[in-house]
Amino acid sequence: MQRLHRMQTVKTGLSLLKLPSDLTDTGNKVKLNICHIYNIYISLKDRLPIYKGNLVNKDSRLLRLIVDSKNKEKIMRRIILLTISFVLLACDGSGGSSSSSTSSSSTTSVATFTSWSATTANVPVAMTGGFSSAVDLVGNISQSDSSGSGTFTRDASNNFTLINATASTGNSALFSAALDDTLISSFDGATTSSLNKSQTTISIFANPSYYAFNYQDYGAWGSYGNATGTSFALSDGSASPASAIPSVGGISFTGGSAGYYVDVNKVAYVTNANMTAIFSYDKQTMTFITSNTATQGAPTGNTLPVANLDMIGTLTYVAGTNYFMGTVTATNGMIGKINGEFYGPGINEFGGTFALYSAGVGSIVGGFGSKR
Repeated sequence: MQRLHRMQTVKTGLSLLKLPSDLTDTGNKVKLNICHIYNIYISLKDRLPIYKGNLVNKDSRLLRLIVDSKNKEKIMRRIILLTISFVLLACDGSGGSSSSSTSSSSTTSVATFTSWSATTANVPVAMTGGFSSAVDLVGNISQSDSSGSGTFTRDASNNFTLINATASTGNSALFSAALDDTLISSFDGATTSSLNKSQTTISIFANPSYYAFNYQDYGAWGSYGNATGTSFALSDGSASPASAIPSVGGISFTGGSAGYYVDVNKVAYVTNANMTAIFSYDKQTMTFITSNTATQGAPTGNTLPVANLDMIGTLTYVAGTNYFMGTVTATNGMIGKINGEFYGPGINEFGGTFALYSAGVGSIVGGFGSKR
């Protein structure tokens, strides 16, 4: 996106701000579309806001927003989140044409995810109906097989530039290069570790291209540094139809796992591990194993092997569905729950989430993914 060229100066209660000339000025009320908001964000992101206004909804391209100097980053994140929730509107290179004769922006909807091979560089894709897990600092664990969702954007080199993950209503995390957040390759390219600009939230998500995944992604997030609350994990993608799951035989899957670990001192780390799953159609069970687990305290920090975070679990297949659930145990004694599902039209991949806890040991929440 680039700024619109036609600008005018609008007097506000705080100072002066240059805004596109096609805005309607009503004192301190100004109507903006997403393209305008993006331009204002670019103007303000590196200095204090100088505009305080009420943005009034007119149609799907208008949002309601209050901007003040104390909440700049929070507001800018809400802009991105609200934009993703409804529709992304991109400015063209000249600030000109669109599909509407009355708009100065062109519309680009968030694409519905079907496969990574079908995605386009720099175009966001949305996953819905994903699996999720959560665990708090005293061991309360919750899981869902449908409340998770995610919106992701990758550049031409398949690097993430946007990760917007939701475990359940109100429990989400946004990391965006446009917000000057850190999104960096980690664990030798297997994952992307992210840290928001204010350094309050860290996440780790699998890089699909590293594992050659085509139908899924997974990851986890929580407080950066010292854990202060609940942490979350997501597994989402293009789920397999239940009809694709045969009733006899067996198959193995290999891939990885990424998590958020809190030790006994409430110090938080992201984790990465190898993962294997073996499905027995006859027994209707999936054996889950992770190995070579390593931790990292910051996106650019050193990685340290931590073998006592390796896990083993058993998931039971719910007949007639694409749904697994079970229990999982870590070498250090943590125990918890695990869920998962197949991804791809021909059960090409398998993924899910887990959450474990033990008093005096710590907690871990994470996602995993694998392919045949």
